[in-house]
Amino acid sequence: MRYPREDTLPWYKQFWPWFVITPPLAGIVLGVLLITFATNDPDGMVIGDYSKEGRGMNQSIERARFAMQLGLAADVEIEGERVWVRLESNPAIPRQELQIRFVHPTRDHFDQQMVLSHDPVRNRYYADIEALQTALWYVYIEPADGAWRLRGRMAEFDSQAVRLEPSA
Repeated sequence: MRYPREDTLPWYKQFWPWFVITPPLAGIVLGVLLITFATNDPDGMVIGDYSKEGRGMNQSIERARFAMQLGLAADVEIEGERVWVRLESNPAIPRQELQIRFVHPTRDHFDQQMVLSHDPVRNRYYADIEALQTALWYVYIEPADGAWRLRGRMAEFDSQAVRLEPSA
C-alpha cells in the first residue's frame, strides 16, 4: 500500500526553499553591488603626499605667523560665476599675484584653483569660477611665492561668502 503524498506542489511553489535560499542570495547581490560601487567611485585623497604635508607643518605655521604680522585678512564673495576678494592688511602690502583655492572636504576632483586678477576700480581681486557643488568648502588664498597664507571654511552649505584669516 502506498501512502498518500502530502505535498503535491513543485518545490519552487513552496515556502521553505525560498525561506532558506533568500538570505544567502541577498548577501551575494549586496556584496556584488558594494564591490561595484567601491571600484567605480573610489575616494580620492584630499592631500596626495601626507608625509610631505607633515614635514611642511612648520612652514605652514611660519606662513600663518607672517600673515598675522602683516595684519592680513580677506573677505571672499561669490557673485554668480565670479569670485571677489577684498584683501585687508596693516601695514598695506604691495599688489601681487594671488592664488585662490576652493577645496572640497571629501572629493578632490571638485577642487578649483585659479589666479586672481586685480580690479583697480573696485580695489578688489577677482577670478571666474565654475559653479561650486553643495559642500562646506575650504578656501585658501596665498601669493605666488607662498610667503603667507589665509584660510577659512564656508559656514553653511549654501554660503556665498567667507572670511579668511591667518591660521596654521
